[in-house]
Amino acid sequence: MAAIVENVMGWRPGGVNTVASAASLSPAVDYDGEDRISALPDDLLRSIVSRLPVKDAARTASLASRWRHLWRSTPLSLNDADLPRSVVARALADHPGPFRAIHITRCRFASHEREIAEWPRLFAANGIQHLVLVNDADLARFPPDAMRLPADILRCASLHRLFLGFFTFPDTAGLSRRADVLPRLQELSMFTTSISDEDLDYMLACSPVLEKLAFVLSCTPDFIHLRSRSLRCVLLWIFMADEVAVVDAPLLERLFLLEAPRGGHAESTMMIKIAHAPNLQVLGFLEPGFHRLQIGDNVIEPGTKRSPSTVLPSIKILAFKVNFGVIEHVKMLVAYLRCFPNIETLHIESLTEPTGRNHAKFWHELSTIECIKSHVKKMVIHEYRGNKVELEFLKFISTSAQELQALYVLLNRESLTSVAKADKMTSKLVALSGVPWSCDCKMMVLGPKFQNDWSIQKASDLTVDDPFHW
Repeated sequence: MAAIVENVMGWRPGGVNTVASAASLSPAVDYDGEDRISALPDDLLRSIVSRLPVKDAARTASLASRWRHLWRSTPLSLNDADLPRSVVARALADHPGPFRAIHITRCRFASHEREIAEWPRLFAANGIQHLVLVNDADLARFPPDAMRLPADILRCASLHRLFLGFFTFPDTAGLSRRADVLPRLQELSMFTTSISDEDLDYMLACSPVLEKLAFVLSCTPDFIHLRSRSLRCVLLWIFMADEVAVVDAPLLERLFLLEAPRGGHAESTMMIKIAHAPNLQVLGFLEPGFHRLQIGDNVIEPGTKRSPSTVLPSIKILAFKVNFGVIEHVKMLVAYLRCFPNIETLHIESLTEPTGRNHAKFWHELSTIECIKSHVKKMVIHEYRGNKVELEFLKFISTSAQELQALYVLLNRESLTSVAKADKMTSKLVALSGVPWSCDCKMMVLGPKFQNDWSIQKASDLTVDDPFHW
């Protein structure tokens, strides 16, 4: 369970990797036996202790009398992966605080109802800043049985980051609706955690500095209506809802739609509505076969006429997943591309299976797509399998993209079944260099090792220029 959460989140509290182990340290030359470390100022010693795993930090009290008070006076960073399960509750109760980061992923809370009732009050009293709570549920059952968290968890006014896994979100009906209930909360992530539409509305209304919101492997709420004056990044990963609407989010920069749920009803779709997001710059992965797009009051369909009310000019980086073998999806892809006139970077992941269909005529007769012709400078084709329909799309790009400077083609691992097949795929791509490109474009063919390794931390890192291409 802990490994799953760390892979999704991409971070662990405590900074334990920043301290060298004792075994890696060499004895100083001409060491005279004097304890120079204990002579350091308390503030520096606390900084050292705070970077140790909690079990080692607690043991420093036995080093010398000079160290006995340091662990208890150092802000607590606790990861239950570093402790026997039996001592987690005692460590929390014994430490007077403050609590900097608490990371509990190995506790089956259904059998610890007393702790789950007491801990939120303990966290609030000790100024918790970063909190990860994951119920060690039975993954053989999906969705697993999820217990409801007590509402006291939302009274931790000091919280900066909150990650919940395998829970039912607290019932907020009886809580204050003031806009400063969670005045410092900047990040909220939920992993297989059930939340109602009303409870999400409450969180958005009562978190005035919330910048990052993430749902992972979830099917609730049914409707996400984003109204926030502070949100900058929203991530939906293997997420199923009826509708995601950006109603009023003036600071929103990035909207991620990663790994749409597979299986289920073939006709299942998710409506993506963009009403007011003037700063939205990154969007994807849109799937023409799964996502329906509405801009303002206009639902985008093949044949939708371009107008100021059907475009999102702020988008600079756009990502799609499309099956080039399904002509309906291809036509929808073109309709969506016409809505983003100022794209500079375009990512397209191919979902195409081997097929004999060929849409060369469609691409040959297609009129100009403004963003492809005049704005796209970098394009990345993910999971390229070498099918005819994929190659025809690349030929269209080669004759249309006048400003394209770099084209990256990332090969699909399963398609590289032999050296001969890999050579054939590569030779066809190399042959494109003989096509009269509209500009001086650099093309690179890359192996599967260059595919993305996703985590919430990576996707929501606003310092990364292109979050789809690390």
